[in-house]
Amino acid sequence: MDLKCYIDNLYDRYCIYYNTSRKINILNESIDICAHFTDIQGRTLITQKDVIDSFETNEICYVKVVDNVELSSLIDYTEFLKKAVDTFVKPKRDHMCTYITGVLVTNSPLDDELIQYVKKFKYSKSYFFSLHGWSEIRLLLINPDIEKIITNKPGKKVIKFYKF
Repeated sequence: MDLKCYIDNLYDRYCIYYNTSRKINILNESIDICAHFTDIQGRTLITQKDVIDSFETNEICYVKVVDNVELSSLIDYTEFLKKAVDTFVKPKRDHMCTYITGVLVTNSPLDDELIQYVKKFKYSKSYFFSLHGWSEIRLLLINPDIEKIITNKPGKKVIKFYKF
């Protein structure tokens, strides 16, 4: 599949459920697609004003197109995702979880070193002993030219969304 076609298709998928932006600069990082989703659910007793409890789930996706992926650029991107967790996750009483999904899209060949780094990458953070929720980074490395998707363990939950 063509890289530009895949990015346009991905943007169209995001637009259905997410607030999306294209070609923006976040934390000194050029991002091709930024998508944000918030889901707030709650239980009520008798009327809508009698709220028993509620919880909020967020997902922020950062899609970046890279011509040539090297281990150093992949490490820089994961550091950017960690900074995004610290900057954009706002834990509070009703916050349950925030997922930061980092997607690197490239047509360059994926060597074993990159694949192993992505598969072993793990980052999660708990807030106030998990009473104010947690955050987790999902990392995906996608090559649409050979239709290959590499993910870390949390990224496997969303791999169906990124299929070709």
